[in-house]
Amino acid sequence: MDVIPPPMDMIAINCDGSWDISGLGGKGVVIRNHLGSFMGGLASLVRASSVEAVEALAILAGVNLAVDMNMKAVQVQSDSQSVISDLNSIATCNNWRTNLIVEEIKWKSRYFDRVHWRWIPREANSAAHTAAQLGKQVLGLCIWSETPPPSLTMVLRNDGLPCPHDVVI
Repeated sequence: MDVIPPPMDMIAINCDGSWDISGLGGKGVVIRNHLGSFMGGLASLVRASSVEAVEALAILAGVNLAVDMNMKAVQVQSDSQSVISDLNSIATCNNWRTNLIVEEIKWKSRYFDRVHWRWIPREANSAAHTAAQLGKQVLGLCIWSETPPPSLTMVLRNDGLPCPHDVVI
């Protein structure tokens, strides 16, 4: 499945979490412009009580990175239907495992001039999924501002979109 680009005047923040029963997981974020060009990303190890909590923490990491990069119009994309549904709701989140994280995401998203929360199929979120898998293997936080690691570059190329290692002639 093809990557789903944001509207022309917005930045896409793809977020994903990876979790196992031990409580350890990885969170991954890939930021691209409307043309699909890589603008930044991150991966990190995380401890959480559920897959939904890791997914919400990945979205929080994506929001924080976009704020740090001074982005003002963003479309946050995730394959976690429950967390995206909670973010799109004006009601309080009822999931006790993610409630505080979702509230923090909503609070921090006030920084943006515009923010859209969008559910996308897992197949369209492969770059963020790869970053989340990398997050399970690293200690600390890895942030890529210009050039992603080679394993992520291959996924970006497979998406058929421009990536930093491509040579333009």
